[in-house]
Amino acid sequence: MLALERKQRIIARLRQDRKVYVAELSRELEVTEETIRRDLKEMEKQGIAIRSHGGALLNSAAQIRPFTERETINHELKAKIALCVQDFIEDGMVVMVDASTTTKMVIEQIENSKHLTIITNSYTLIDELSDRSNLRFIATGGECYGKYKAYVGSDALRTIQRYNADLAILSCHSLSLDCGYTESNILEGDVKFAMSRRSARTIEVADHTKFNRRSLANVLDFTDVDVLASDRRPETAWVDFFRQRKLTLVYPQDQAEDNATGEPN
Repeated sequence: MLALERKQRIIARLRQDRKVYVAELSRELEVTEETIRRDLKEMEKQGIAIRSHGGALLNSAAQIRPFTERETINHELKAKIALCVQDFIEDGMVVMVDASTTTKMVIEQIENSKHLTIITNSYTLIDELSDRSNLRFIATGGECYGKYKAYVGSDALRTIQRYNADLAILSCHSLSLDCGYTESNILEGDVKFAMSRRSARTIEVADHTKFNRRSLANVLDFTDVDVLASDRRPETAWVDFFRQRKLTLVYPQDQAEDNATGEPN
């Protein structure tokens, strides 16, 4: 069993039972107790678990909120990001979009004059916007992941791999300078990775609360992404990081100059 798969199973058990025991996980996953302790220590650093004697408890703040609940969180921040992205979307494009509340807001704000083909694993996006005459939707299909309102799994990945897109608009659970763009769920992470690989350009959308954090699975490196759009200017370390690597960072302030030069101000 791969380490990533083992950690995913531990997280699944945490979310189901709200607590886990080192000895039980060691027997079930056929690894040493020391390996389990290291896994739990890493999960505690990521904010997923709180270690206790002989095991760990679920950190309630790390639970995945239902899609409908997440739509109400940081709504104004997501609206700012959605506006930053609009200039990158051109009439006639084929766009791959993941199943996040921020990318949904990006699509909601697209002008009626722009006609797009949208390939997505979000059944909420299709359900709510498929009546717009300027938007043509292609659903990935696949296994339904209820909390994300998303299609995931091998069937979804096979559909994505059949198409070529001009642009991928993706979100992330968190991002850090040492790990890049990361996700808490490997199945959703696989979909995002596949969408990026099948698109000519990739835009990541992330509000400032996601910066300087790490989640379970590494999904994309910074060099895999053409544009990072956020709701405000990040701290200086991030601005310098992007400038030195000639990566594009956009946010509401000085947006026009950022788009033109690829260098944040």
